[in-house]
Amino acid sequence: MEIRWLGNSTFEVQSSVGVVVVDHQGKLPGPSDLEDENTIFIFSQGERSSHPVSDNHVLAGPGEYEIGGISVRGVATPADDPAVSKEINTVYIIDADGLQVATLGNPGYQPSAQSVQQISKVDILIINTDSQGLEPDEMSAVIRNLEPKMIVPSGYDSEAGKPSAAMQRLLTELGVKEFEATPKLTVNKSGLPDERSVVVLQQR
Repeated sequence: MEIRWLGNSTFEVQSSVGVVVVDHQGKLPGPSDLEDENTIFIFSQGERSSHPVSDNHVLAGPGEYEIGGISVRGVATPADDPAVSKEINTVYIIDADGLQVATLGNPGYQPSAQSVQQISKVDILIINTDSQGLEPDEMSAVIRNLEPKMIVPSGYDSEAGKPSAAMQRLLTELGVKEFEATPKLTVNKSGLPDERSVVVLQQR
């Protein structure tokens, strides 16, 4: 499996059976423009009708999906304080190549114990640090609950050669002092680390 950060909140998860693009920005490409015909676009917030009309596989919202050998589960979490808003954020769990990759989206409130139980086991957790509704200490609590082996945050500024301010706050909260940014994460089940690690990606 390969994971790339395409900029902003967009990540690409490429497995042996297809590709999942998370929170794609802008117009969706036509099927003939895709490198892999089994490409799924998933969106963390908004209804299906609020995203571009497309002949591609587009998922928006909670549910269980099976497309071309890729299993995707969407679990609802609060996009804001549940006392003031019913808007939801969807955490997606992509199951492919024997790995469970969770995309956190943009939760604005701590996921409930029930949501954490539904999300269940996570090998790799993708975090969009620059549009995050949780403070670094709250995010750290979510990470402890989900217990991922690897964390992949967005927000590295390749031109400046350093993390964004939001990314740096998360790295500091996680105790990461040194890292080397890489263009992509290549990983398989047997290659998962024994202890939690943070992988910083450069924008593709």
